[in-house]
Amino acid sequence: MDRHPPESLRGQRQRRRDRAPRQRRPGQRPPEPGTSVIARKHILWAAGAVFLLTLIANIPAALLYAAFKPQASPVQVYGLQGPWAAGQLSGITVNNRLVAQDLRWHFQPWWLLLGRASVWVEGGGGLATLQGRASASPLALRLSDFRIAGEVKRLAALANFSYLPVSGQAGAQIDSLIVKKTGIDTVTGRIELRGLAWTLAREPLALGDFQIELLTTPEALIAKVSSPSGPLEADGEARLFPDQRYETDIRVRPKPGASEMLKNYLRSLGPADPEGYQHLRQKGQLK
Repeated sequence: MDRHPPESLRGQRQRRRDRAPRQRRPGQRPPEPGTSVIARKHILWAAGAVFLLTLIANIPAALLYAAFKPQASPVQVYGLQGPWAAGQLSGITVNNRLVAQDLRWHFQPWWLLLGRASVWVEGGGGLATLQGRASASPLALRLSDFRIAGEVKRLAALANFSYLPVSGQAGAQIDSLIVKKTGIDTVTGRIELRGLAWTLAREPLALGDFQIELLTTPEALIAKVSSPSGPLEADGEARLFPDQRYETDIRVRPKPGASEMLKNYLRSLGPADPEGYQHLRQKGQLK
């Protein structure tokens, strides 16, 4: 006698087992009706949101610039490539004056949680090298962790000082810069000037290295000047007040071993005080 029942009987037993309710372990909650449908909807919404954000992030930067640039703006952007969220450009001009070139940027969306649109910028080309974070909100423009380096004359030209009779290298570390509608609100950082030389003399007149500390107080923005090395000793500070008034009081004198050319130049600035310092004082109002 065959020990195995016919195939039809085995199928009936299997169907009965399938129809029998499954035993739940102690403490296990029964499945809620519609749970799988809700989960599917969440997955579809999430997938749709990711697709939409990806589509928006990949809109070409050149297309957006062409659509939204002001007609009579003095600022012009050239050579835009890539999506707006991570692209590059070949140059920026202000009133037909080149102020930046060969820049790359990356949009940082998590800063939107703080109400700011933020990008990480780097590049600069032959004008200057720069790297750091730039952000904007309805109330202010900000730079943070920002580094700039380049030749003094080129950096001065970017700031619209077309002719500066000084050569050398400059580097700036801007820890924080906040600019509001009324002007600069806060600044902290450091500027280093290396190998400065005065170029109006018959031969370049070496001045040395200088350091400028930038800080903010309730009364004014302050730039403190010092001279760590070189033939010229300098110290003092410049102040910018909230009403855009400025004052500078910097004293200079030759260090031991300085050239006669430097000593003669300093004498031409006026009489020295009892300690041998010439004082460079100036007051004015920014426009």
